[in-house]
Amino acid sequence: MPRPFADKNWLSALTDEALASQAALLPARPSPASSPADLKAAARLLVSRSLRVRAPSPGLDPAETFRQAVLQHVLLLLELRQLVPDAPPGRARREVAAFLCTVLDLPSLALRTLAEPGDLAIGEAMTAAGKMLRARFYPPGDPRSGLPLHSGSVAVLRRHLGRVASGYLRHDRLDPAALHRHADFAAQELLLLAEALSGLASASAAPDRRARWVRSRQMGRLGFRGAQLREARRRVAVPRAAEELAQAAPPAMRGFLFEQLLLAQLRARASGEEAARFVETFAQASQLEPQAVIAAQAEAAAQSGDPQAWFEGSGKGGPNLDWHAVADEVGTAAGSFAERLTTMVSQNLGALATEIRETGELGTLLTKAAAGGRLTAEEKRKVRAQLIDLAKAVPALAMFAAPGGSILLPLLVKLLPFNLLPSAWDKVGLDRGPRPPLPRPSPETKAEKPDSSGDAAAHPLPPAKPVAGR
Repeated sequence: MPRPFADKNWLSALTDEALASQAALLPARPSPASSPADLKAAARLLVSRSLRVRAPSPGLDPAETFRQAVLQHVLLLLELRQLVPDAPPGRARREVAAFLCTVLDLPSLALRTLAEPGDLAIGEAMTAAGKMLRARFYPPGDPRSGLPLHSGSVAVLRRHLGRVASGYLRHDRLDPAALHRHADFAAQELLLLAEALSGLASASAAPDRRARWVRSRQMGRLGFRGAQLREARRRVAVPRAAEELAQAAPPAMRGFLFEQLLLAQLRARASGEEAARFVETFAQASQLEPQAVIAAQAEAAAQSGDPQAWFEGSGKGGPNLDWHAVADEVGTAAGSFAERLTTMVSQNLGALATEIRETGELGTLLTKAAAGGRLTAEEKRKVRAQLIDLAKAVPALAMFAAPGGSILLPLLVKLLPFNLLPSAWDKVGLDRGPRPPLPRPSPETKAEKPDSSGDAAAHPLPPAKPVAGR
């Protein structure tokens, strides 16, 4: 029986499928970016949305799970192209191949794919990228006794894709120096993610011999080689304390790492005191602003894939309710509305950021509902009142403030761009004086990193092996 994805043309065929059905498959198109700043903000939103796509059911064939994840990579890139009104449609396939090669440590092939006419270089790039994707991400998931790295490594790849693609779309070229910075940033982000998750797992229970062996093998699958691989294995075997790790991470990475720690807690249902203390210590040492904490909490909840947590917060349902069926029904009923809402959100990012900052309690209450905490009658009244304020910026949000609108709060948490708050993206980790005590971790959101901060590493990686074209 042939191995899944053994056909060297599988990625090329999947890309052609996505291109052929682009209008039907892609979510609502954001408004075209009118400036580089708008493009960066919209790209961050699209990356976040791509990570919130609900994972396939556990019973789904691993090959189909992997295929759907790669399809999301391609759709993300196609959506990013839509942000530029005059992007030549005939270059979409070439650019998808080049961008994927770039983030899979094949920058020289990416540059050649964009420079050479004809389809030969495109086919070579698709084949090479498909091989690398299969090596790193198939089969999907994490091994028993291993670290919960799969979802975080996918997130790092998507974030890397977002930076590379938005840079290309702004300047109509790939800059080798910028590609090198992006690659270094992504490698460091992946290394710190592995170390942070190892620290979280070790806080709950010391790893046995098999766990140490499995975690060491996982580092090779992440794409580390040579000195980087040795350093990754060393850090995973003996992770630093939460406080030291947070202080070593560049400020632009801290919100993302905090979000991934929360997501690991949610998906593993790791509620032990030691694990909770590790996450809280990391957040305190990171000096994250309150908005960044809310951002990380809401994003982790949105990505956790637990529909029960979404609806219990608003007091809906009962013990015998099929939560996945409810989630599917609500998702189907609200599908077209969600697309319209997403478009409106994309078009009103600045106004939303201002309104959310001024109604800060709304984020906290939505986070509580997303975490499965029941909102009191008074808290529901506050949510409705503050949603009315938000509706002044985005009128479509008035639906959530209407009677019965609380059943759609999960949809709202998934679509509001918490991660786009200036304090949650551009200023994460900057010292702004004393912070209020953090709550115990619960389901939550994400703060991303700026496009330009791929250099300043407080705890640098060993030098990467030379790669032609960087």
